[in-house]
Amino acid sequence: MGRAYRIGTYVVVASISSLIATENRAAAPIDPLASLAGRWVGMATMTSMSGPASNFKCVVTYVERKDGVQGMRQTLRCDDGSNFKLHAATDLSVEGEKVTGAWQDKINDIGGTVSGIVTADGFDVQLSGQFFEAHMAVAGQGCDQSVKVLPRNPDVFRELAATLKKC
Repeated sequence: MGRAYRIGTYVVVASISSLIATENRAAAPIDPLASLAGRWVGMATMTSMSGPASNFKCVVTYVERKDGVQGMRQTLRCDDGSNFKLHAATDLSVEGEKVTGAWQDKINDIGGTVSGIVTADGFDVQLSGQFFEAHMAVAGQGCDQSVKVLPRNPDVFRELAATLKKC
């Protein structure tokens, strides 16, 4: 607020207001993926072209980028307790409604690029690489999130679908 100082018979009002200072600065844009931040845990099902579906536990973590760019680092770890493991990481950058970045499968030592869009509750991207291409859709609201991966060539699996919670 302001302070009044009496100098002789005149009153000088010195106003120190953070409101005026903040009005002159542009507000930082809100990261559209910020609601995904945190640790999500749940079950996933991988459907193959032949044979029974596999069920396993998944932990997906989203951490804000440290480089000042809007976006998240997504880490996906899934394990069935015996044979199946998936450890993947995705760096996502957001500019407007556009999502770009890179992905890496740490178990198979493969990776590639990410490109897509921000959606109302997450993102919808294409994962492209020399040995693997897929569509990945992530939607989260409140305590619930779904992750769906559909490979372009379903010779390894036809669909990976996870239902996760963080609360």
